[in-house]
Amino acid sequence: MGMRYLRRTSNVLLMVRFYQLVFALLFLSLSTFGQSKSAINAFQKAQEAFRSGDESKGWRYLEKSMKKGQEVYYQPYIYAGDLSFQNGQYAQSIHYYDQAISITPLSTIYLKKSIAYKYTNQWDLAINALQLYLKNARFSQQRRKEAEQMLIDLLFTRDSYERFNSDTFNYNITKLSFSTDQLEYFPTITGGDEQLIYTHRQILGTQSSDENLFEGVLGSPSESGKPLRGYLNSPLNEGASSISADGQFMVLTVCNRQEGAGSCDLYYSHWNENFGWERPEPLPGEINTGRWESQPSLGPDGRTLYFVRGRNSKSNDKDIFLSIKDEQGNWSRGTKLPNSINSPSRESCPFIHFDGVSLYFLSERSPSLGGSDYFKSVRINDTAWSEPINLGFPLNSFGEEFSLVIDKSGTFGYLSSERGNKLIPDQQKMYALDLYRFDLPKHLQPEKRFNYDLLVVDSLTERPIGIAKVQLYNDSGVQFFSGESHKNSGIVRLMTDGSSIRITAYKKGYLPYSNKISALQQIATPLHGTKSPAKIKMVPVAIGKSFSLRNVLFDLDKSSLLPESEKELRSLLITLTDNPSLMATIIGHTDNQGSRKYNQALSEARAQSVLNWLVENGIDASRLSFEGRGMDEPVAKNDTEWGRGLNRRTEVQLR
Repeated sequence: MGMRYLRRTSNVLLMVRFYQLVFALLFLSLSTFGQSKSAINAFQKAQEAFRSGDESKGWRYLEKSMKKGQEVYYQPYIYAGDLSFQNGQYAQSIHYYDQAISITPLSTIYLKKSIAYKYTNQWDLAINALQLYLKNARFSQQRRKEAEQMLIDLLFTRDSYERFNSDTFNYNITKLSFSTDQLEYFPTITGGDEQLIYTHRQILGTQSSDENLFEGVLGSPSESGKPLRGYLNSPLNEGASSISADGQFMVLTVCNRQEGAGSCDLYYSHWNENFGWERPEPLPGEINTGRWESQPSLGPDGRTLYFVRGRNSKSNDKDIFLSIKDEQGNWSRGTKLPNSINSPSRESCPFIHFDGVSLYFLSERSPSLGGSDYFKSVRINDTAWSEPINLGFPLNSFGEEFSLVIDKSGTFGYLSSERGNKLIPDQQKMYALDLYRFDLPKHLQPEKRFNYDLLVVDSLTERPIGIAKVQLYNDSGVQFFSGESHKNSGIVRLMTDGSSIRITAYKKGYLPYSNKISALQQIATPLHGTKSPAKIKMVPVAIGKSFSLRNVLFDLDKSSLLPESEKELRSLLITLTDNPSLMATIIGHTDNQGSRKYNQALSEARAQSVLNWLVENGIDASRLSFEGRGMDEPVAKNDTEWGRGLNRRTEVQLR
């Protein structure tokens, strides 16, 4: 699932490769020149004792070596400093490093000392020690680059802590009752914000584990998690899920299945009110490859999916990809997000917020507090993203972070982290991951969005008609939502930025629905508002009925159809195909800009363009006719652009 074993040599992670290189050299090569043989002998016995697990004996020989070596033999001091650091005794490790420096100011000792200062929150001293290391050390260009990167991280960490200490905002980071002595991660918020779905991993000995999806009720201080209802979990590994805004569709990660394309693949499941989640099936299309696909995050439009792909679960080539679902329901192979998101370091755990533009993800890039940190970026357009910002302390810690989600309101969220420093039972080198709730300051919150609920009803009875396909577009014709109304309530829950939107809806047996809603018309209440939803009144198919196609668009002062008109035209095409006895008259209307003669000709030409499109796509021309009515039948005043936009429309009359 992408959850890697979290290995430590002490109570804290040696979090980046550079740290690991440093502490792999526990002591420098021994130089016996001018040093007491008895001190060297005691030091060697100390090493043997520590290797055999006799720490008490090891420390006795270390102290003897220090005493015999007096002020000329520095190796036991470095060794003692490293041991103290690994035991979490950072102040003691600094003391021993100082003793070693007083004998010989080796640059490597300054590096060790800098890291120890970091874990005591003495940022300026840590920075000073690292600068001395950079000034005096002789090393490769790569090693220097890593040290300079470490300095950047230290400066960022210091500034992040100072901002936190000077800020009055309370993050209220609280561990959830679902957390156990095992591993809980990949939290997912359901559409109603009342339930948290997450991955629970049970460690089974030293070589195996079992991952399953669990659920817990939010808001209860004593609620414990339980396996997710339905048929998702199996003896194999399942986890890392994402749920659609309406709570009816889930994408999840499934590993080691016989029918799978790779080690881990992306599957889907539907919610069944009788028994829960249905048995998962592989996502259709080309999204699953022979590589490792995991950690999905569904966009609010229901047709975009962010996920992570790599060579395998342990590889360092993991990047974030975006897949798009086509009209047939197939998911594309996925394109890698640009370099502003995917750095040379490893990226993982994407979460696209309900606003559709705010992306939170995990990265090992700099600047960092250590290990993997949470970052945020905002989509500028279809190909560009803002420069990611590190969420800083306290959302990021010195330990490993592992996935984060933000609720619809954008004011709070949930994360998984090992900041509790809690060893898993019977595991000496693995720490538990726990789930936490936190409040989010304004500068880290998603873009401002509003609830906008739609209710799909029959125009005659005004009762919900169940499942209808609903799509929404912005004024530029870009689709930002594609989904279905709830089969019982008829509700469609979505979020908007408060600007004008275009709505299309289709259900067999009803006329295609098309409307344009201004920012002022929207019930754009803040999240968790209580106002009634706006109604989509679907008209049953019948001879003599007429309806407008408000989202069939043309070039300015021309009759050529714009590409974004096709989706609404296809709804009309489906209606005529499903009802072969129906005939239709296409009627063009314009606003009052220009002469009456000009608008009459333009309306006729546009109506004919729609007729031609239908014929080209399989409708017999004998079933169709067209006419233009120019500017003579307005449905709104022509004194505003909004009103003129409503008057520019294509009407369909069934006969």
